[in-house]
Amino acid sequence: MPRILFPTDFSDAANNAFIYALRVADRLNADLLALHVYHIPVIKKASLPHTLLEFYEQIEEEEFKDFQDNLPILHEIAEADNRSHVALRSVLVKSEDAVRAIVATAEKEDADMIIMGTKGATGLKEIFIGSVAGEVMENANIPVLAVPEDAEFDGKIDNIAVTTEFKSEEIAAIRRVVDFAARFEAKVSCVNVDLAHTEAFLNRAEAFEKTLEIEYPQFEIQILEGTSIRAAISQFMEAANMDMLAMVTHRRNFFQELFRFSRAKEMAYHLNTPILSIQSHTLKS
Repeated sequence: MPRILFPTDFSDAANNAFIYALRVADRLNADLLALHVYHIPVIKKASLPHTLLEFYEQIEEEEFKDFQDNLPILHEIAEADNRSHVALRSVLVKSEDAVRAIVATAEKEDADMIIMGTKGATGLKEIFIGSVAGEVMENANIPVLAVPEDAEFDGKIDNIAVTTEFKSEEIAAIRRVVDFAARFEAKVSCVNVDLAHTEAFLNRAEAFEKTLEIEYPQFEIQILEGTSIRAAISQFMEAANMDMLAMVTHRRNFFQELFRFSRAKEMAYHLNTPILSIQSHTLKS
């Protein structure tokens, strides 16, 4: 049975994403694993005072109690959504790095997909602080569906847009999107934003479309005009009533992250539409 990992901090954004997780799991006939990661500050000392040890134990007890208290809320959401039949397990993990814990749990549990909520961010905050969802989108080894806190799900996924930069690796990503879309009988559209307005750009687009036609003759690449990728895609998503945006994401080092912010993360922060992230490092093989 397929498995979907649902990391949660039990916030409103996470509970909203749980609706997506439930409905996607139901359609894919998958089970759900709810994961909550907590962190306890580490003090580097050979031996800890007795009172400090008691303090740590108290924190762990409170985290466990909070975890146990919040789990019924997920079951209530599932029951209210008529999805109580979806198999749901839960796990509590202590880790200093939430992103690493989520990725490791996904691998340990042989998950096929991660669905999690994300909150919007603006300006320098999104660059220097980022979000757990944004980091998971880049570093996981399975597709990640990031659900913005204001996203509304009517239970249907009819139209999915997938961005392309005319790279050969994207053919494999498009295959994954098509397979996912087929479970919802959704239509897939390929889009690109023309910022260059050059002949070389048009030649690359034409060559990529011919390659794509061999496997998917029904596809047409829609070239969007604009001076801002985010604005052009946002307008297209709204005008075309798109339910989801799929993108290939790339791992970045510190300086790349500093000077060229991940487009997938940027879109996830500013769109009200879920972003399906497919990592480039999973496509090379």
